[in-house]
Amino acid sequence: MFRRFSTCLPSLSFAVAIALAGCTAFGQAAATGPLQAKPQPRLGVTRSNATKPSVILITIDTLRADHVGCYGAQTVKTPTLDALAHDGVVFERALSQVPLTWPSHAVILTGTYPFQNGVQDFTGQPLAQQFRTVSQSFQQAGYATGAVVSAFVLDRSWGLARGFDFYDDAFSAETFEKKDIGLVDRRAGESVAHAITWLKKTPRRPFFLWLHLYDPHSPYDPPEPYRSEYRSHLYDGEIAYADHELGNLMAWLKQNHLYDSSLIVALSDHGESLGEHGEDEHGFFVYNATVHVPLIVKPPAGSGIAAGRRREPVETTAVAPTLLQLAGVQDSIDSVDSIYAQFQSHALLGRKLGTNQAGSQAAKDPAYSETFYPFSSFGWSPLHALESERFHFIEAPKPELYDLETDPGETRNIAAEQPATVAVLREKMQTLLAHNLFTRQDAGAGNLSPDAQEKLRALGYFGFRAAVSPESLKQGLADPKDKLWEFNAILKAEDAFHQRDDDRAEALLRQVQEQDPRIYVIPFLLGESALRRQSWERAAEQLQRCLQLNPNFDNAMTGLARALSKLDREAEAKSWLRKALQNNPENYRAWYETGLLEAGSNPAAALSSYQKAIAIQPNFSPGQRELGLALFQQKNYASAATHLEKAIALGLDDAHIRNFLGICYSQTNRPRASIQSYQVALKLDPKLAEAHLNLAYELHRAGKISQARAEYQAACQLEAKFCAAIPK
Repeated sequence: MFRRFSTCLPSLSFAVAIALAGCTAFGQAAATGPLQAKPQPRLGVTRSNATKPSVILITIDTLRADHVGCYGAQTVKTPTLDALAHDGVVFERALSQVPLTWPSHAVILTGTYPFQNGVQDFTGQPLAQQFRTVSQSFQQAGYATGAVVSAFVLDRSWGLARGFDFYDDAFSAETFEKKDIGLVDRRAGESVAHAITWLKKTPRRPFFLWLHLYDPHSPYDPPEPYRSEYRSHLYDGEIAYADHELGNLMAWLKQNHLYDSSLIVALSDHGESLGEHGEDEHGFFVYNATVHVPLIVKPPAGSGIAAGRRREPVETTAVAPTLLQLAGVQDSIDSVDSIYAQFQSHALLGRKLGTNQAGSQAAKDPAYSETFYPFSSFGWSPLHALESERFHFIEAPKPELYDLETDPGETRNIAAEQPATVAVLREKMQTLLAHNLFTRQDAGAGNLSPDAQEKLRALGYFGFRAAVSPESLKQGLADPKDKLWEFNAILKAEDAFHQRDDDRAEALLRQVQEQDPRIYVIPFLLGESALRRQSWERAAEQLQRCLQLNPNFDNAMTGLARALSKLDREAEAKSWLRKALQNNPENYRAWYETGLLEAGSNPAAALSSYQKAIAIQPNFSPGQRELGLALFQQKNYASAATHLEKAIALGLDDAHIRNFLGICYSQTNRPRASIQSYQVALKLDPKLAEAHLNLAYELHRAGKISQARAEYQAACQLEAKFCAAIPK
């Protein structure tokens, strides 16, 4: 993950050394460790003659275990999850491996630790090709595979769409255009409806469905009646609403006689701190408030697995092998090496592969968690944790140990009092990490697209790569506990920016900057703010300062290019975009911006850039629009119409697009569609003279002379230059 570091420092502390997993010494350890995933394997899938059950994986984002009824919650109603728990097995001590949405889902779908698959936060590239997902296994086994995700943070550009016949990650055009915090996700009701629609269109069985619901994530804004019922604790209102909508899916499954025969697994990717330990949300720390998650497994009928509860610690790495094993799917590579070699946990229920042992976590190994968010975003120490049946150990510059039997809220650090326990758990952690570090087979530099970082910031994330020097590592990184006030100040500044209180936001950022001038996030935020206010000179100044602190930050390069283009420094702007794309070829916003810059002087190059942008993310509506217009300029009207239609379907609809689409239809002999498109354009903007004139031409051709005359007159009244076009 941190392959940009060129040297390893043997004197580093354990926690910091883990950050240097890309160095040669650790890479050799990875090569000899148990992870055996291979790139692009040739697959042979074996299936027994028995009918395979359909499989439904439900992930409810940001759901704390203790805020679910079957886990003891008293202040929130979750009848759907409670009923599922009644029919299945409840794992009372399930632990997320990383308290961030995208990395945690990578764990769930691949059965690998974040330090194995390289997805530790939002600062890296998509999931490497060498890692297979359970969806690929089900697809190869003949399953229909579909996914409905409810937030931009899981869109297909991250790599989890592989193996899905259908991957619903299309969000409103405003997600890309307005970057409104309220538009980065969609409510559970819409997502459940999309899932049921897909199921209705999927006649072949069995199927694998992954449904992701995002509602409990901040900001907490449940619809009525949940807003009123839970007005003093809106987080619970979001949970109750999501549970209610999930009930519609369960009802549909039962009505279609699919519930009993299906394997259903429901869990969360991580919890929510809700102010505990000074953290309002999640990602910064690894206490149980954010890593203890609900996990319910309802086995298919006839499995022989009884409903009940399990108390031992288990990891979400075990979900993938559980799905495949309980579905009876065996996925082999070259008929020799099993795909299960990728998994580091065995199935939670049933029998462990290759043995006659039954049960879950038979050895009762401690459960692992980590967060690199403080490191990658701010240059502070990462955190690693192990939780045994009794203790929770957190490796940090100031180590922490909590006795969960006497202190379930983790309020009293007893590390100094229990050095032997700390030593044992630290040794287990070092053993786990030393033999499983990530080596990427398609390695290359990379960061997020600007669109991604904007959305992640709106969600309280800073998806940027920290520029941490070897000197800083030698000196030792700061403990996140000691930097909490800085972190919270930056989050408050972000809130102020969203409330358009720029003065307050900048004052907060400068307070942090005085204490820690090397946090590159601060000039980046100031630069982005200047871009929004169209203060181009100031934006360029701040983003250049950001790049001095972090020279490889491609999002800052893209923003700087935008500012420079507005300052008529086009050559410099193009140079920065080239650098951004060298760092991250998957940055589809950089490709899009390149197309905009090239459009005037090199239409062919612009067309190529737009094509690259939508090849990476076909649901990027501005890219679809600009590609359609570029094809229109080349008189490729049929292809232009396809992309303009896609932009409209994604919600990017205006009179000008409809007008161009009408011309495309006219040029490809679709007069009825052409007339309809012009009419829609005029509903959107009755004063668009071009649409009146084009509609007049089309009506004239159709022999509708009186209607055509009215449109000619309207065009003439709006634009005098069009009067000459009126037939005599």
